Amino acid sequence: MNDTLVNLKYLAEYLFFYFNSGIKHQELPNRSHRVPEDFIGINIASNDELETDDYIFDRIHELGVKNLRIYFTYTDFNNHKSRLLKKLKDFDGNLIINISPPIKDASSITTEHGILVWKNFVEKLLNEFKEIKFMVEIGSTINRQSWTRISYQGFYKLWSVAFNVCRIKNRKIMGPNVTDFEPFVNFGILKSLQSKHQLPDLLSNNMFAERTIQPEPYDPRVFIRKFPQCFKFDLYKKSAVYKFLAQEFNIKGIISPCSFWSIKRIGRLKDQPEQQRAKYITRYFVMLAAKGNFEKAFWGALICHREGLIHNGLNEPEYPQIEQVTFYPEAKGYVSNYHITQSFRALQFFNQTVPGSTFIKSYSDNPAIQILEFESDTETFHIAWTQNNYIADIQKFYHINQLNTAISKDKYGNNINQPTSINDDPIYLFWPKESRPSLIQKPFIYPHAFVEQSKEKFYFLHDEYWSGITQAKDIETYKLILKYCHPDTLLPPDKDQSLRKSRNAVWIKDIPNFGKVVIKKPMSIYRHKRFLDRNRPNKSLRAWNGTHILLSKGINAAKPIAVFNKKHDPSSLENYYISLYKEGYSFNDLALHFKNDVIFKGFTMRQIFEQCAEFINKMHSRGVFFNDLSAGNILMLIENNNFHFELIDTGRVKNFNSSLNYKTRKTQRMKDVVRLLNKFDWEIRNIFLKHYFALNNKKPSFFTKLQLVKYDVFVNSKRLRKKILKKLS
Repeated sequence: MNDTLVNLKYLAEYLFFYFNSGIKHQELPNRSHRVPEDFIGINIASNDELETDDYIFDRIHELGVKNLRIYFTYTDFNNHKSRLLKKLKDFDGNLIINISPPIKDASSITTEHGILVWKNFVEKLLNEFKEIKFMVEIGSTINRQSWTRISYQGFYKLWSVAFNVCRIKNRKIMGPNVTDFEPFVNFGILKSLQSKHQLPDLLSNNMFAERTIQPEPYDPRVFIRKFPQCFKFDLYKKSAVYKFLAQEFNIKGIISPCSFWSIKRIGRLKDQPEQQRAKYITRYFVMLAAKGNFEKAFWGALICHREGLIHNGLNEPEYPQIEQVTFYPEAKGYVSNYHITQSFRALQFFNQTVPGSTFIKSYSDNPAIQILEFESDTETFHIAWTQNNYIADIQKFYHINQLNTAISKDKYGNNINQPTSINDDPIYLFWPKESRPSLIQKPFIYPHAFVEQSKEKFYFLHDEYWSGITQAKDIETYKLILKYCHPDTLLPPDKDQSLRKSRNAVWIKDIPNFGKVVIKKPMSIYRHKRFLDRNRPNKSLRAWNGTHILLSKGINAAKPIAVFNKKHDPSSLENYYISLYKEGYSFNDLALHFKNDVIFKGFTMRQIFEQCAEFINKMHSRGVFFNDLSAGNILMLIENNNFHFELIDTGRVKNFNSSLNYKTRKTQRMKDVVRLLNKFDWEIRNIFLKHYFALNNKKPSFFTKLQLVKYDVFVNSKRLRKKILKKLS
């Protein structure tokens, strides 16, 4: 039976098991338990340089992990892995050796010769390192035959041989090392192994959360991609599934031997991927510790340029031929170039804090926000965060005196000032054990708000009639902004003093000792829009969200200062958006200037529009589409003989996190491009288009230019209609 049919068979068997189990009721952490002191593990490999071994052991000690895992295959008896294993003889912790045949020998594993080579390898491994305490994990990412080149038939053969040898040598056995969330593979394999009386002592499954981008959301790849909420397979529920599987086959423990976020993958969406990964590490391991189904959870490679907690100083254009989750061959580079990442520090502090403590409870049943309580011998501590770009008002959940008495730390263990909000950057709150706090109400996020965490803080307006968020560097700045921009005092000026006053009023206000800000307030909304947008955020909140979406993807936008909304406002007009004012030149200014001159403020048309093409392409490549990219909504700012671009009027911004290639999002891209270039002649258009398309390894076609012509006709006819209507009126 080929592997596709085997998978279908396993899936049918698993679904029958799943719908007759109680798994569907296991979404949240719901029991108190002690987190194992040796909860965290790391995958290690060295290289030909002896000093790398010492560096690895120093970092293991610094990290404080008690679980190590090494991939080992036929060619490793005479290299750095064998050397490293011998040095682990006195390691005070748990050691796992993952064994699998190398790629070049994988296809022969079903032959008599291949099996003999495999058996000799396993026996040699157990004999040569018999003085070392370790357990054996058989196979690696066995549900990815394109990575391992091993079919199910081949896996059962190598498992049977290794199982028998390990049992004779009294070695504990782990497996079957399925990667990602594909429990039907685990179920089908365990059922087959059960019939052969060859079940492992411990169940292993790589609990990757990278495919959901961040740790918390429901996984869209489980069943129906567009409706992941149908089955609610988040990290908690996935963990519960494996607990049920282990219980079904009477396996005593579950281990996740590898998980990571690739810097390259995060970098597709973020400008600071390492800082984002440090957030994910804390959130991921805290959730697994709180759920309590896995007795050990490992990070991936210790040293690696993409996934490692330690960067090797290399920037390789291509990933290793074999996926490192399948086989981690070596720590590349030289010790002199290694540097510890923020992810290392985040995992180090987690490992100092959570393992060995007792999980008490989860306060939230909302997947967008987590507040989890743990208890050590002397302290009670909470770990709180939201999903990416959400925010919550911490004073809605804690009494102010509880916040005043808490010791607050960031994800690296640094002391921080009293937090004013809960966002996607985890915070630790510590109290003496006898001062255990109680929450005022169940946690919830600020409705409809999207934020990008910055060095500044977010302050919430606590007012009888208004709600809102202000972004400021400290409490004094917040009070200053509120003094001059409290919504009760914000009255739109007369039309001649306003930058714009039609559907929206836009004006500038000078805040002493702070600077100028731009204030925007909706003045009218069409009746049909009021009906269609009744479940959407109001216009000011959409502008705030659009700006933060751009900033979260590393795209310059006018700095948001505040958003205010009147409570119980049926008109949807009583709201304000405030952003920082900067002197700049709109593309309307450029269009007028380039009609008479080819140089603007010392910069050529080519310089300006090629850099603009790079700016717009970066925005599009990160899944952001402006949807209203007229010449008045992009500013050119000149500072220190350089220029850059900044976007304003961001209320229509659309954000995508998947399918970001040019072909998939071509329609959205061109919608922005044709609007941006409408007021420019074909010389400028050709400069922009040629460079923009070259960035995507393409050339502008006749049909591309035809879209600009069609939009020109549409705009000109619209202007003509307005003139005719004006004369008739």
